[in-house]
Amino acid sequence: MRTIQTATRIATALCLLALAARAEENVVMNIPPGDYAKKLGNNWLADPDGKRHSRQEIKGKVVVAIFSAPTMSQGSNQKKWANLLADDPATKVPDTVALFLIEDMSQAGWFKGVAKEEMKKDFTEDSRPFLLMDETGAVFKRFGVGKNRTEVLIYDKTGALRDVETDLSDTSVTVQRIKAITTKLLAE
Repeated sequence: MRTIQTATRIATALCLLALAARAEENVVMNIPPGDYAKKLGNNWLADPDGKRHSRQEIKGKVVVAIFSAPTMSQGSNQKKWANLLADDPATKVPDTVALFLIEDMSQAGWFKGVAKEEMKKDFTEDSRPFLLMDETGAVFKRFGVGKNRTEVLIYDKTGALRDVETDLSDTSVTVQRIKAITTKLLAE
């Protein structure tokens, strides 16, 4: 009886792995209408310690960027997606993917000072996702991300935009898509 149960579990696991592999092969990347930045530029953004960072630091890497704002409406979204893509073993993207959380500080309102202090307290050079701050909202505008939204943009190793996740309401579907897309891009 145990042998049959073990064989059934193994067969089920193999079927799930095959389905996951097929999903990665067949994933359709999506760039919705809008003014999304088609290429990563040479934008400079500061981390919470004030150190400036550029595209050159991640050249040749697949990039997943979570764009959000430290506001009441987006705070829980950004924390959820940062945890899902960076920390949760079942859902995180590979460590070879450059993962960023880009905060539009211009949307923070009177939370700005408190938000900055919290970010500084939690930030380290090894933070994942790596936190970058857009003080004026200009970078959000250049990347085509609207106000009061959390969106995930995925760029390939050449810095070309390959996917934009705007509807983050179905967590499991979106996580599966992001994982499949990053796996496919890493293999290119």
